[in-house]
Amino acid sequence: MFPNLEKKLVLLYTLSTGLIMTLILSAAFLFYISSEENKQRSDFQSRLLTLTSSLQNESVFSDSFLSQIEENGRLIVHIEENNIPFFFPGSYQPQTDRAILLKRVQDAAKDEGIYPFSRPISSHLLQSSILQIRGEKQDAYLGNVLILNTGSGYKKLVLLQDISINKRKLLQTGAFYLLIDGLGILLLIFTGRRFVKRSLRPLEDTYEKQQGFVAAASHELRSPLTVIQTSADALSPESDENAALIRIIKSECRRGRALVQNLLLLVSAEQKNWAVRKQKFEVDELLLHLLELYEPLCLSRKGTLLLKLPDTPLPPAWADPQLCRQILTILLDNAAAYALAEEHPPMAESGQADRFLADSILKRRIILKAEYCHPAILISVIDYGPGIPDEEKKLIFDRFYRSDKSRSRKEHFGLGLSIAAALSELQGCTLSVQDTDGGGSTFVLRLSGAISFPV
Repeated sequence: MFPNLEKKLVLLYTLSTGLIMTLILSAAFLFYISSEENKQRSDFQSRLLTLTSSLQNESVFSDSFLSQIEENGRLIVHIEENNIPFFFPGSYQPQTDRAILLKRVQDAAKDEGIYPFSRPISSHLLQSSILQIRGEKQDAYLGNVLILNTGSGYKKLVLLQDISINKRKLLQTGAFYLLIDGLGILLLIFTGRRFVKRSLRPLEDTYEKQQGFVAAASHELRSPLTVIQTSADALSPESDENAALIRIIKSECRRGRALVQNLLLLVSAEQKNWAVRKQKFEVDELLLHLLELYEPLCLSRKGTLLLKLPDTPLPPAWADPQLCRQILTILLDNAAAYALAEEHPPMAESGQADRFLADSILKRRIILKAEYCHPAILISVIDYGPGIPDEEKKLIFDRFYRSDKSRSRKEHFGLGLSIAAALSELQGCTLSVQDTDGGGSTFVLRLSGAISFPV
């Protein structure tokens, strides 16, 4: 699914961005063509004005003067006086014969009413527009025909400028723009693949987590249902084992119901459907209540639950006390389940057994700790159990994630920490995990102090 989606997105990205880039380059090239043509016309008009001024003020033109003008400007100059051409063979040699070009420009001038024997009538000057002339070898020229009244009759100037090199320059520039466009599209394909792949990575991760979630949820739901089905099939009206089977069915029903409740709780928290009621409350009162609630559980598992409060009174917290209690309950449940797991001293000498027992007593502790670090109140649940590897610390808050891949502990579904993280985020708190000095895990719930939120 994702490879095809990636190809389609890369194609869409390349086409849309490439089209925009092509339009921009095309507009830039058209502007360049327009500016070059204006520059050519301006240069041609400047040279035409110079020659016109010379025609008006001078009666004689030397061959060297005309040769220099033709060579410097790639010009073809033809001057007639009273229909008699000046004897000047020409210095600049165009690709097409000069006589052919002169005939073509004068033929083009006829379309504007300027004939070989035309004379200025209402003014002293008769002039064509700037004409575009093509040679026989795809060479191009700008041309103009001008007739000027003089005291002794008239003078005619036919001027051509070779712009073939400018046309070739435009073609080369166009090819360069086309090359830039092609390279740009190739670069877009390369960058588009990286961009799309990086953009799809979170979606792929989410999809993989969703697949894992469905697989884990199916596994967790299938286990109690299988036990219930097996126990129900084994029930017999005449059997004495009915009571034990009924207890199993009830236990698995409670387990399945707890799983469904946890799923609904997680969905409600993630969809922000939980009503958050932030208020001032005393943290030490909440922790004392949790101590009374969980101390018997820890003692039953041959462990201890300790409460550590600072010497100075804690300021009130600004959060939802019910959500905080739910979060801490989850953390204490996990600590009791994993840090107070059953351990037995090895069969060895009495001295080694005593040392193991003393070390075991120190490790079979859970510490509920609160401290004030302006402007926040930190509540820590500290255990000395097996700990969490660094590579799993970012995964333990995912739904159904359990370090026990065999899922042998049926009392846990792998939803608790994901629910705790969702409830923390819901009320603007943060939940983090770090290693305990000496081994184990420390979960820290960071609450805002009420002094930062006056009400």
